[in-house]
Amino acid sequence: MPASVHLMYGFVREPKWIAAHLLTLLLLIAFMCAGFWQFGRHQARGERNENVVERSNAAVLTEADLFESANDIEFRMVALEGTWSPDDAVLIRNRSHQEMAGCHLAVPLAISDARAVLVVVGWLHQSSCDVGQLEPPSKTVSLTGRVRLSQNRGAIGARDPSSGILTSLARTDVARVDQQVSFLLAPVYVELITSTPSATSAIPLDPPPTHLGPHLAYAVQWFLFFAVGAVGYPLVLRRHARKGDAENLGPVDD
Repeated sequence: MPASVHLMYGFVREPKWIAAHLLTLLLLIAFMCAGFWQFGRHQARGERNENVVERSNAAVLTEADLFESANDIEFRMVALEGTWSPDDAVLIRNRSHQEMAGCHLAVPLAISDARAVLVVVGWLHQSSCDVGQLEPPSKTVSLTGRVRLSQNRGAIGARDPSSGILTSLARTDVARVDQQVSFLLAPVYVELITSTPSATSAIPLDPPPTHLGPHLAYAVQWFLFFAVGAVGYPLVLRRHARKGDAENLGPVDD
């Protein structure tokens, strides 16, 4: 490097500029990681959408399929016949519908004396989310529904008591409901689509969305942030170096 250039960029070794270098580097790494994370979510969403469409059009399952294996059956259609067990109904709290607060009503459907399937009958307005005021279905029914996997608590989220009889849950946790009913529940649950006779006045749940969401746009945005920083920071250094060099030369005499 020529001596003049070395002198021009000598400021980059000053403590405040070293701190700026480190901060810029950390931001660039964060932008890149965020971009790849959003792109990964975009790909995962696309794969999920393919599964939703493909499995929704697959052959309809029976109750026996729900007990044999939970692998690769989420979003499949299932036909069930049985009798509701209204005394074992539970509410899944904090569920919205068209921006209105409410809950989901989940009721075991007994398909034999020993086995049952937990069925999410539909959505209820918040004013109706009280098991003591509910009138769950109590008739024998034939229904078609959508298979969903049991929901588990992640790294964060509300915790349900691990013992006792619960009338409401933070999520559709089949294993937790299984603890408090006399039936053996299938390891998955079913979202009701149609039933004969009609189950309740609860609003049926919407089908799983198949749009890709905003993740690709977010990924592009983060990569653009990275590009602006990667190109812009060297330009800032260059501009500062030229400004310092001009100040060092001082005014030119006539």
